[in-house]
Amino acid sequence: MEGKMKAAVLHSLGNIKKEIVDIPQINEEEVLIKVKYAGICGSDVPRSMISGARIYPLILGHEFSGEVVEVGGNVSDIHPRDRVVVAPLVSCGECLYCKAGDYGLCDHYNIIGTGSNGAFAEYVKAPKNHVLKIDDRLDFETAAGIEPATIGYHGLQKANIQPGETVVVMGCGSIGQLTLQWAKIFGASTVIAVDIFDDKLELAKELGADITINSKNEDPVEKIKKLTNGGADVVAETAGNVFTQQQSILAAKKKGRVVFIGITHKGLELKEETMDHIMRGEITIQGSWNSYMPPYPGIAWKATLDYMTKGDIRFKRMISHKIKIEEVGEYLKGMAERTLSFNKVLVSLEDYENLDNKRKVME
Repeated sequence: MEGKMKAAVLHSLGNIKKEIVDIPQINEEEVLIKVKYAGICGSDVPRSMISGARIYPLILGHEFSGEVVEVGGNVSDIHPRDRVVVAPLVSCGECLYCKAGDYGLCDHYNIIGTGSNGAFAEYVKAPKNHVLKIDDRLDFETAAGIEPATIGYHGLQKANIQPGETVVVMGCGSIGQLTLQWAKIFGASTVIAVDIFDDKLELAKELGADITINSKNEDPVEKIKKLTNGGADVVAETAGNVFTQQQSILAAKKKGRVVFIGITHKGLELKEETMDHIMRGEITIQGSWNSYMPPYPGIAWKATLDYMTKGDIRFKRMISHKIKIEEVGEYLKGMAERTLSFNKVLVSLEDYENLDNKRKVME
């Protein structure tokens, strides 16, 4: 397919422009997708505004849904008009981790939208084995939340939650909001959500949290210990913050399990009481990265497709803004500078002309 398309192109740190660029050309093993919705990931903010991207120029966007418009000659099970999402991590296939099926740990991976052009555009291309069909019951808006939802599943799967246990989710951003929903599905009888913003805690309650704690108003560790008679069975840290990482360890009961899902890009200096609790309490601390397992992309993706289609994982309620391609730079700047109050921001291409009215209703 030849022609031009609209795209938000990142040229350098803080420099994003809406441009008319060439539609991607696919090879025999690839699929071309017309984007419907693409989510702004928390990692897109530092990538575009703070620390920098891997390459320039770059079209960001790795959480997206769309419709197939063209397939390569060697693609047989995907067809034009198929409704799809994409697992964006492209592993090298050659390193020891890829050969062991640990694709998310690949030494030389690429992610569509971080190392190659992504979905903040009208069209995006993807390798055929990364394109997943979605059920007709699953709307495109919800489907755009599949990739971040898999992150929560992958992390909690490592915690081996048993029915009846108490799970704490530290941080109620979009990953935390999805993770607390998985905690209920995995069998937690009590889910405690912790954040510093009341609006996020209210949404967490609506999405299934049994108890909420505003850690700006009270000590979350002491409150959790009081509520649970000593500490939670499982604590999932999704905020990516050195303070909540330390609190997560201290809030776990003896023999409790802590999963670090959020990314800090900082070191963690453990206090004496924290180290003592790890040792004397025999705390298990587990890192979680991406969401990929064999057969690619793995059980997290299969489960998310299933539970989102059934309505058991809710995403649309999390959406605070739908924006146009022209507004991507403005919104990323506002998110980086914290001048924008937001929850989940979607770049919309499905109902482009009516978007101003839609956004006014949501705001």
